[in-house]
Amino acid sequence: MAIRTILVPYDFSECATDALAVAASIARRSGAMIDVVHLYEQMTDFHTENRKVREEIEAKLDRVPELPFLQGIELKKFMLRQLSLAEMFKNERLLEADLIVMGSHGASGLRGIVGSNTQRIVRQAPMPVLVVKHPTADFELRDIVFASNFSDQDVEKFHAFAPLLELFQPKVHLLKVNTPRSFERSEDSHKAIDRFLQRHELKVFTATIYNDLSIEEGILNFAKGIDADLIAMATHGRTGFFHVVNGSLTEDIVNHTSFPVLSVKL
Repeated sequence: MAIRTILVPYDFSECATDALAVAASIARRSGAMIDVVHLYEQMTDFHTENRKVREEIEAKLDRVPELPFLQGIELKKFMLRQLSLAEMFKNERLLEADLIVMGSHGASGLRGIVGSNTQRIVRQAPMPVLVVKHPTADFELRDIVFASNFSDQDVEKFHAFAPLLELFQPKVHLLKVNTPRSFERSEDSHKAIDRFLQRHELKVFTATIYNDLSIEEGILNFAKGIDADLIAMATHGRTGFFHVVNGSLTEDIVNHTSFPVLSVKL
């Protein structure tokens, strides 16, 4: 498995440019091509005013490869007209991407993600989505948290993260959060983690059962405690951003963290 194509939805905003810089960092390391996609949903495309807007967008897209961090990287630009975000994966080329890298919008750079385009893509994308929260000069993954309930579904989906793990060779911190509301005996949690480790061979890892008042707090407190570079998790597409462990984990995890978040839809 390798990362050959990275898709970056791009609206010329600062946070989209931050995401593009992270994609460039990954592409430089992996040799991947970047597809920069601007979605233009104006339906009355023939109108003179709209044609002018379209030409302005095309001119801005033409200048994207001039960004200093993109030098030497193979890049293709797309403006998809009359396609909404929800329909993006009807495009066969975009459907073939190995990874999506997106910025998050909103006043704080975090809150706007909930109910935003980013959330919609995370719910629908068939490939892993990396959500970037702030500018990163040189994207590096040394310590990542894989937060999970280690169910069969989660264990199965972990392979989707393998290309990034192979690229960066980080220490993987396996995390199961126990809360008063969703309590599991340590013995059962350890057995579930052992089943995971039998399925996935990790070179450098830790395994932690962490007690906290909520799963969100547990993940964030643990990630802060080890100064993680990224939080990775599986998400149930229908029910929200990271609605995993016993249905209790929600968009709050994204709202309250500045960590990059890598997700894959179950």
